[in-house]
Amino acid sequence: MHRPILQLRFIFLFAVFSSCVVKASELNHNLGTGLQYSGLIGYQISLQKEQHLLRGAVGLIGASAGYDYLLNSNWSIGATYTATIRSVYSLNINYYPQSLTDGFRVGLDLGHMPDTDGDGFFSTDGAKNVIWLSAGCAF
Repeated sequence: MHRPILQLRFIFLFAVFSSCVVKASELNHNLGTGLQYSGLIGYQISLQKEQHLLRGAVGLIGASAGYDYLLNSNWSIGATYTATIRSVYSLNINYYPQSLTDGFRVGLDLGHMPDTDGDGFFSTDGAKNVIWLSAGCAF
């Protein structure tokens, strides 16, 4: 039961330390919903270096961290780890109609929720696979 709390702390510390070593102008800011935005509604910050995009998000019910490889200016593929009530590992494909740093974006996540041990609300009936739509807007 304490494992999700430790995972959230790790993701938060990673986001804080990685953002301290870059200039503010190199960071992209997004608001959205879906696994890439840590569940329901979340704030995502990302750092682009050439064809690579590192991102972290904090939301109402958890946190997430991910990596995307930019195929071109409109498409990327990647992976995300989301820690909410349950952990989710996912592969994703994203589309940016305008650009990576401006406007609307949408992604499709194919995820896996491993079996967890817990009581009551946190108990599970086994591992599950999910398909999730992530959508957001850069500002």
